[in-house]
Formats: sequence, structure tokens, C-alpha cells
Amino acid sequence: MAVATLTKAQSAGITLGVVLLIVGFLLIGAWLALAPLYAGFLLLWYFGSVDVLDAKALPALAIGAVAGTLTAWLLQAGVARAGAIGAVPALTVIVAAIFCQLLGRLPIAINRAYMLYVTVMAAPLLQRQERFDHVLLTIAVATLYFGGAVMLGRHLMARRRVVTA
Repeated sequence: MAVATLTKAQSAGITLGVVLLIVGFLLIGAWLALAPLYAGFLLLWYFGSVDVLDAKALPALAIGAVAGTLTAWLLQAGVARAGAIGAVPALTVIVAAIFCQLLGRLPIAINRAYMLYVTVMAAPLLQRQERFDHVLLTIAVATLYFGGAVMLGRHLMARRRVVTA
């Protein structure tokens, strides 16, 4: 896919906007004592890079992120309770999810976002000390914040076009 060339002024304006958006999320994260913030920034990266800020894609992104995170939690809980054999239920869910994705079934939950989140959240380093209830809260706040910011920005740009027309 070809990327449109922006002027230096446009690039600087967009960069400033992204920095302000990130700072806003960091402030909200500090105010709400959210941790881990990386779960929210992962959502922002996906929303901006994969979904190209398409607000219609946000529900599937959020639901896929939550479903992937819950599957990773199932892996952590199973292993904590029963050792290696405790991973079997989560691995069964992951195999079923791959099968569903290949068939295009349940796309609201089993999608690329699901696969990204289950992959990241199942990483052994994260599994050791992650609080999945905190991850889910961060995903919810990030969805509302970043999705709301994009919708507000689009609304303001549409109003600006009407005024200048």
C-alpha cells in the first residue's frame, strides 16, 4: 500500500497530535492507576496501523483484544493450577480460534486483534506477574479514550470543512 507524502508542516502537526494523545493517555493512566499501559498502547498501534483509525473497526478490535487477553489468562490460570497439563484447555481454545479465523467465523471476536493479544499476553515474561483484570481495564479505557479522540477529531474536522465551505 502506497503511503501519501505529507508536507513537513502536516507531519509536524500530526506528530504533535499523536504526542498529545499519548500524553493524555499517560495522564489518565496515572490518574486511574492503570497498569499495564502497554495493553492500551498496543490497542492504539493496532487501531492506527492496521485499522487505519476506522471507527467502524473499533468494536471488533476491542472484543478481539478482550477475547485474546481472556484466552491468555486461561493459559496462565491453567498452568498455575495444574502445571503443563493445565495449558491444554487454553491451547484447545487457541487451536479452535485459528480454525474459526481461517473459516471467517466469529469475526467480531476471533480476528487479527485476538491473535495479537493472545500472542503478546501469553508471553512467559508477561504471564509471570500480569494481572489480567488490570489488562482488561486498560483495554477498556484505551478503547474509549483513543476511539473517542478519533471520533471527536473527525467531528471537528467535518465541522471545520462546513464552516470553510
